[in-house]
Amino acid sequence: MLEFYEPSAKDRHLFPTNSRYKAYQYYYSYSVLWKEAVGLTICKTDTAFYMHLDEDDCFLLPITDDLPKAMAELEAHCAESGQRLQLECVPAKEAKILESMGYTIEHTRNLDDYLYESEKLIKLGGRKLQAKRNHISQFERAYTYSIRHLSTKEMREECYTMASTTWLDAQDCATKEIQDELVALRKTFDNWDELGFVGMLVCVDHHLTAFTVGEIIDDGMAIVHFEKGDTSYIGIYSVINQLFCSQYLSDVKYVNRQEDAGVEGLRKAKLSYRPDLMVEKYRVTKP
Repeated sequence: MLEFYEPSAKDRHLFPTNSRYKAYQYYYSYSVLWKEAVGLTICKTDTAFYMHLDEDDCFLLPITDDLPKAMAELEAHCAESGQRLQLECVPAKEAKILESMGYTIEHTRNLDDYLYESEKLIKLGGRKLQAKRNHISQFERAYTYSIRHLSTKEMREECYTMASTTWLDAQDCATKEIQDELVALRKTFDNWDELGFVGMLVCVDHHLTAFTVGEIIDDGMAIVHFEKGDTSYIGIYSVINQLFCSQYLSDVKYVNRQEDAGVEGLRKAKLSYRPDLMVEKYRVTKP
């Protein structure tokens, strides 16, 4: 039977180090930020690297060069342990392979990641992105602003305070999702140097107005982990999105802005930027 345990910094080498897996759940940063929220545990054998999410009682796709052997090993573990054999967030390519092996697959649209070419997010060219350019122009006409590298602990604490007070108050601080996201943000700032994140904030008249945090995986992909802004400032999200990409992500092909979780407003906002690639994710079960 496989022995699962909670990941720590010594396990970083087990996670993918390039953008072959474009779904953000497969990277080390996810294990640091969200392991408590989702109950993440891991196991490494000679065959594969396995991840289990206790919250949904499911596994992620095994990281392996021999998927049939890994699935056989995982099936044996589930038969012995009584755990449910269900995989979530399986990328389309591997899902099709598993389907050919006799597994049942189901597209989970709410979990699909949105990927955009960084050049497009920087230039915002064409008629379809005219509204974004208009938002930025409105912001620049209305406010005197500056941008700063999120380089000091004091700046990061200021960002956390903004998120945990202004944002929580606005959301009535009730839901588990909000509390989990604040824990993840706390872990982001507490593990900043280890994670190698990059960040930026926007100040209007020297007051913090928005911040964003990202991670460059390689020249193929970067992940935006957090983007928070005061929406009383017209165009603030269009501004910080475009500035962050131009300042930090211009050498990266794709920017992964994660899923919409089925939230209507979030889906509309992400689609409005015209994604260049959707990372389709599948649920995989044994019939």
